[in-house]
Amino acid sequence: MGILDRFTKKTVLSDSEGSRAIPFNINCWNYRRFEGEMLDIDVIVACIDALARNLAKMELTAVRRKQDQIAITDYTSDVARVLKRPNPYMTQYDFIYKTAALYYASNNAFIWPEYDDEGNLIALWPVNYRHVKTFVKDGVDVVKFELKKNHWFTVPYSQIIPLRNHYFEDDIFGDSNHAFNPVAELMNAQNQGIIEGIKNSAIIRGLLKATQVMKEDDIKKARERFISENLHASNNGGVMMLDSKFDYKQLDSKPYVIDADTRKQTKDAAFDYFGVNEAFLQNDFTSEKYEAVYEGKLEPFAIMFTQALTVGIYTERMRGFGDQIEANMARLKYQPLTQVTSMIAATKELGLFTRDEYREMLGYEPLGPERGGDELMIATNNYESSTVTEGDSSNGNS
Repeated sequence: MGILDRFTKKTVLSDSEGSRAIPFNINCWNYRRFEGEMLDIDVIVACIDALARNLAKMELTAVRRKQDQIAITDYTSDVARVLKRPNPYMTQYDFIYKTAALYYASNNAFIWPEYDDEGNLIALWPVNYRHVKTFVKDGVDVVKFELKKNHWFTVPYSQIIPLRNHYFEDDIFGDSNHAFNPVAELMNAQNQGIIEGIKNSAIIRGLLKATQVMKEDDIKKARERFISENLHASNNGGVMMLDSKFDYKQLDSKPYVIDADTRKQTKDAAFDYFGVNEAFLQNDFTSEKYEAVYEGKLEPFAIMFTQALTVGIYTERMRGFGDQIEANMARLKYQPLTQVTSMIAATKELGLFTRDEYREMLGYEPLGPERGGDELMIATNNYESSTVTEGDSSNGNS
């Protein structure tokens, strides 16, 4: 595919060359992922999962757009084949889900396109890294990933496809989730507090008080004897026997529960951070609530994702001929059947959509061009003039 011309070495200025500034001096940068227990918190995992799960419904296709903006779908090239099956371990759904999950969990996702010796694309790999750093080696920008079990993967920066979220401060990477740390810590503290509170309320049942001074060993023996004789399951009668040496006070065991308002505030903070709502997570949304997430989160990710793949896979010359990666978002759009039928009724006389596009709106399989699926639908109630004869007797004349 002529992909090798993407890997030419770049000229990097060193600090010794006077006061000339380097906009992207990655030699001294070192980025680390969020170090908290963010993915151990149920609400955060639910937010990331909901976004990744819905984004994975999009369909990636390779197309070539002509000057008249007509898109011709590519079904046969190496890129088209890899998009359908990105690597031996992932379907297209898995690939998009994994990439989106890494993106939202760490604000940085990296895709490594693998090529054979002839420069043909053979796989796309989302890099599941623990730590990443960049440096310059022999005049080439290099990125080094620390993988699981202390394995390292080093590759020229020009050979990876980066996706960045919260792209505010750093020039290469998206910012960390440091701003979300207080909320994550509060959520973790709430979960731990509830668990420990329930444990404690289930263990402490009563107070046994000695009425006279006793040795520590005698107190311990008396406690164990009291538990074995009175708090054991064999005490079916429920009656306790005490001598004058002890007083027993029953304690109510009530589980500790954080008030609903506090829990809601922390959950709403997570929803605000990830740009979702509770109805979206629980699949209990209306079209308006889903459309808000679609416009604010799903569609922007699809635009960024396809642009990154287009630049990372195709050379500048190929992009000049109109080669690009596009996302079919039809599966992501949520519209009740009543809205779909209303839109069909409103547009059926305008010739805006083909048979297959209408069928796709209704959830049916396309007919295909050979069966007229690409024909524009124009409904009319008017008869052609040739169908009306001069001897029409509909007016009652002979």
